[in-house]
Amino acid sequence: MNGDSPNTGSPSCLSLSNKLNSIRTLIRPRLPHDIHDYVLEGICKALEGFHVISVVRTGGGKTTYFTGYMILLQELEKVSEDHCLKKTLNRTIPEDPLCIIVYPTKGLEEDMADQFNSLGIPSLAINEDTIRAARNKRTDLWAQAMDPQLRCLLLSPEQLSSKPFNTALSNRLFYSRIIALNVDEIHLILTWGVLGFRLCFRDIGNMLMRLPRWTTLTGVTATLSAGTDTQEVTRMLGLKSGSFTFMRRSNRRPELQLIFRTLRQSTQGWSFPDLNWILDGHRKIMIYCSTISLAFRLFYNQRSRDLFVNDLNCQVLISTDALKVGNDFPNVDDVIVIEPQSPDDILQKGGRAGRKLPFSTPGPRCICYFSESTMKHAKTIIQHGKNEADARQNQQHGKMTIQMARLLFAECINAQLDDLFDNPAEEPPSPLPSLPRQSHIRHSRGPMATRLSDGMRDYGLKSLQNFRENTWHQQRDSPSIRALPSAALLTDKRIGGILDSFAKIRTVDDLAPHVNTFLRGHEQSLLNKILELRKKFDRMAIALDPENDQYVQISISFTFIF
Repeated sequence: MNGDSPNTGSPSCLSLSNKLNSIRTLIRPRLPHDIHDYVLEGICKALEGFHVISVVRTGGGKTTYFTGYMILLQELEKVSEDHCLKKTLNRTIPEDPLCIIVYPTKGLEEDMADQFNSLGIPSLAINEDTIRAARNKRTDLWAQAMDPQLRCLLLSPEQLSSKPFNTALSNRLFYSRIIALNVDEIHLILTWGVLGFRLCFRDIGNMLMRLPRWTTLTGVTATLSAGTDTQEVTRMLGLKSGSFTFMRRSNRRPELQLIFRTLRQSTQGWSFPDLNWILDGHRKIMIYCSTISLAFRLFYNQRSRDLFVNDLNCQVLISTDALKVGNDFPNVDDVIVIEPQSPDDILQKGGRAGRKLPFSTPGPRCICYFSESTMKHAKTIIQHGKNEADARQNQQHGKMTIQMARLLFAECINAQLDDLFDNPAEEPPSPLPSLPRQSHIRHSRGPMATRLSDGMRDYGLKSLQNFRENTWHQQRDSPSIRALPSAALLTDKRIGGILDSFAKIRTVDDLAPHVNTFLRGHEQSLLNKILELRKKFDRMAIALDPENDQYVQISISFTFIF
């Protein structure tokens, strides 16, 4: 394909307003919220057969480029041949189309697989961890990947050059089904690939050349600076002029405060008085450290993602670049970055703050700390007037770039970032309305008197996880199920929703918001399990073990209202 557009004829003009409305009508009922117009336009371009590179702010709907595209393909299979979209489209869609999506981290890859499955898009995540887990269960993930019912194969970039994936490509049926190669955080081709941190990112362009000629690439990111970086990414992907659409939205987040501070004490010791203010507040804070050593000295104990999100008393999360991209914590107030390496670094890490409304007061902040020696070095770089070529060489050697130096001494940080990323002047997109949708209705946990105790929730979680495993094993011979992990039937998030609304669930109809496509037909079995749990919880309420008549130790907390 050599980066040519797979579009073999004239554009099908899907981006005309009437066609956009038709596409929105097909996609919208399957999503938990509406879809941005610019995302819809990108999906149309991909369907027309053009490659798409999109730069959009964190939280701006990048994932919908992937989910919306696959939902559209699924819905087009259902409409008649005389539907206006099928009559307009001049591109052939392969039977049982398969999309390959590359994610930068294993955790993000697995989270997205769960999200895709919950939207009715059969998906499978393959990385070192999932392969190991499947092997322990004597399951072959790559055999599951060959299932024609599968719609999305989520891979780490290392898997693109693996022997099993090469073997899969040699299968004629598997190869012919591939319709898209999508890449999340495509800027990492430069910041991780070229710089040698993960060389496998440089192979993405080579892989595109090996896929069927009709394969389109969609790459999304929040941080791809204008000029040399953009040109270098498209060159490394092998994209030719006229074969791709470049869409740049402003990556500025007006609600996020960017604050630069100078450290008064070295980061080489064990005392950090500059950060004492953290302990005096009550805000959820993520701290990014440049090295594991600094992270260890700043905080001794590792804290899990769930603890940070769910425990109000867990105030601080310490991380290296492992959480730089792709995490979507809903409750981060502030992000602290110690010695960020580049403007990209600041925006990516700072973008973790304030992802969900409402904001606390003051609003979300990204506070960057620099040593005095770093500030002196930045001033020297500006005085010597390093050019862009020197900046690229400095970045490759882990040194400060001229862009970073200018940002440190800019009169207006946001104006300098707008210039660096060529941000167009535009109003930030308003939050998309979330319309009630049966499979995404979220229930409140109800009055205090009807809530389950922590012990009941733990017991219920394990019981419903066992239910889903048993149900999956009963259906594993089904073509639509065997390609999916058991969690696709009933995710832990849905189990949490069931436990939140436990007192309200009395009939099969009450289960409708908690049952996705893959669990349809098993509602009565799930209800029976819930009724069984209700009896177990009654025993626990009077301090009896749910499995026998022995008393158990319980602790009770009291709330007084005066």
